[in-house]
Parts: sequence; structure tokens; C-alpha cells
Amino acid sequence: MEKGRLIHLNDHWVSVAIDNLDSFGDVGYLDFRFLDQLLPHCSKDQLIHIEKCTKGTDLTPITDKLWKKFFERDFGGKATDEVIEKMKIKKVMSFKWSDLYQEKSKRVEKAEKEVGERLKKLYEKEDARKQSRQVRVLDKVPPSSSCNKRTSSNKDSKLMSKLRKQHLNCLEMRNIQAMKMKKTAGNWSGLIRKPRTSIQAMNVF
Repeated sequence: MEKGRLIHLNDHWVSVAIDNLDSFGDVGYLDFRFLDQLLPHCSKDQLIHIEKCTKGTDLTPITDKLWKKFFERDFGGKATDEVIEKMKIKKVMSFKWSDLYQEKSKRVEKAEKEVGERLKKLYEKEDARKQSRQVRVLDKVPPSSSCNKRTSSNKDSKLMSKLRKQHLNCLEMRNIQAMKMKKTAGNWSGLIRKPRTSIQAMNVF
């Protein structure tokens, strides 16, 4: 279709066109009044595609206000006001919001990438610190099992010796020892009395 052939479309065709925005490329042949109803329904990617495909027709009168909305939506009203103030200071009377959007996107992407790199380095540093601490803990592990066994056996022998002493000194053991000594003394006394008995018998006869 030749440029300028389509002068007016009713609301029905506008609705159909909105439902098929992905199929649009070069729109230079369409009437600006129609595009003014159509293009506000484009996503950023759709709008970029249409602008790239449209050759020989400047869509800025329609798309510039759309890019300003995208800028304010993605970067905030404060950033939008700062850009406007900056352009006033520089006395820049003509600029495209599409260009400002692309420039701002690149700066934001670069800043996010730098933040990501810094976070990555911090994580790597923290991991290295944790690993070094684990190595230090392993270095402080007690000596080999043989040493542990010797140490354990020495402790056990000392403990058993102490328990034996306590057992020997307990009341029950002292009683047993006393009974043994008494029994031994009784045996000796019996041995001593036998000769005296034999002597008495001799006197009787």
C-alpha cells in the first residue's frame, strides 16, 4: 500500500490492529491519527521494532511522548524531572526521549553489572575466609590415635590404682584384714597351749 493512502480507519479496525501489533513493521504508510491510537498500546520491544522498520518517516511526534512515559515508569518521576532540568541548564531545546531512555538504560545496566561484580568478589572472599578457618580447625585436631591410646591407658592405669587404694582402705576390707589377723593369732595361741596341756598330764600321773 502506498504511503498516505490510508487516511482513516474506524474503531473496529483500530481494535483489530491493536490485537495484531506483533505483525506491524513499517507503518510509514499509515495516517498519524491512526498511529496515535495504535502505538500507545505497544510494548517497548514492539515500539523499537516499528521505529526501526519504518524508513523515511519520522515517528517522533507520536513516539516521543510514549518514550517519556516508559522513562518515567522504569526510572521514576524524580529521574525524569532531573533529565528535564538538566536539559534546561544545557539549553538543549530538542531531544528525543527514546535516546534518553537508551542512554539511561545503558548506565543502569552498567551500574548493575558493577554491583554484581562487587557482590561476587565479596562472596568469593567470604568463601575463602570460611575455607581457611576450616583448615585451621583441622590443624588443631588431637594427635594420632596411638598417642591417644597411650594417653588413655596411662589415665586408666592411674584411675585403677586410685580405685584399688580406695577399695583397700574401705571399712569392709579393713574388717577382713582384721579377721585374718585374729585368725592367725588364734592359730598361734593354740600352738603355744599344747605343750602346757601335755605338762599338766604328766603331773597327774
